[in-house]
Amino acid sequence: MEELTSAAELRALGPAWNEVEGAGQSVNPFLSWDWQLAWWEAFGADLDLHCLVVRDQDVVLGIVPLQSAGPGSQTVVFGGGVGLSDHLGFVFRPGRANEVAAAALRHLLDTVGKTAPVTFELHYLRDGSAELEALQRTADALDLVQELAQEEVSPRVILEGDFDAYLTHCLNKKDRHELRRKLRRLDSEQPGWSLVSQVDLGLEPALDAFFVLLRASGAHKVEFLNPKVEEFIRAACRRFEERQWLRLQFIRASGRLIAATCGFTVGGSWYLYNSGYDPEQAALSPGLICVAEGIRIAIEEGCQVADFLRGSEAYKYHLGAKDEPLWRLRLSASGGRERSS
Repeated sequence: MEELTSAAELRALGPAWNEVEGAGQSVNPFLSWDWQLAWWEAFGADLDLHCLVVRDQDVVLGIVPLQSAGPGSQTVVFGGGVGLSDHLGFVFRPGRANEVAAAALRHLLDTVGKTAPVTFELHYLRDGSAELEALQRTADALDLVQELAQEEVSPRVILEGDFDAYLTHCLNKKDRHELRRKLRRLDSEQPGWSLVSQVDLGLEPALDAFFVLLRASGAHKVEFLNPKVEEFIRAACRRFEERQWLRLQFIRASGRLIAATCGFTVGGSWYLYNSGYDPEQAALSPGLICVAEGIRIAIEEGCQVADFLRGSEAYKYHLGAKDEPLWRLRLSASGGRERSS
């Protein structure tokens, strides 16, 4: 077991992290080294890093990115930011999740929990994931108090066939009719509109345009997008662009960008991270159409899943999404054994 506590150590871990990530498990962009490092560089100054590297001799079996609120804190949470990440957990080689979870929890109970009881607040674990099951098995073995509660939903669409098949099988009759009607209206009022991306615009101009449209979408987006958050997202997007994961897509009409989506395509899934639109064009539903066009591109790229990530906004269901639960697992070293859900 090796515990990394500095940004410099985290930066040097990239090759090993990427090797574990590529060993066969499903890739989670929020658990990538690129995302975790960008988050730590942006927000880690006042926090304590506990990035646990579990090894079998010279082979890294898994990496558990964790952090706490600073000296004296006995609460440990996943790295990556609860407000900015959507699916959390840890990375591991296939079949080694139990070993990695057991080594990580035992280590922190012996170190952080040496002088006072430690609590693990583990957010956004996917339903039925190997990480969730491994953490619960380990907690049982260590006689930890467990509290399991559904924290959020991550609506997603299972994609099969082409875009017409998606419309036919994933959307109900009303939503299919509405989407086609909106597309016809956009065709009629903005003939020649097109879908463009950061490949067409250049990465930095595309990021600039995306943030303009994101802020224009409403006061809640302005409040969310403070300067530190914007710089973090820019840094993560730059790293994802290097890995060819980034999908910045825009509706361009009459020479103007009127809607945008920021997504990541990796491991056969398209993840919709955020979106924005020009409110002056709201009657044309450019935001919804931009997301639908993102699904079209994802299908063309061979994706099997369009994941709309955290939140139960209505448009996700109009585009055929079904809820997947996300769980919060709280583990405590005090008291007797208990589980609730």
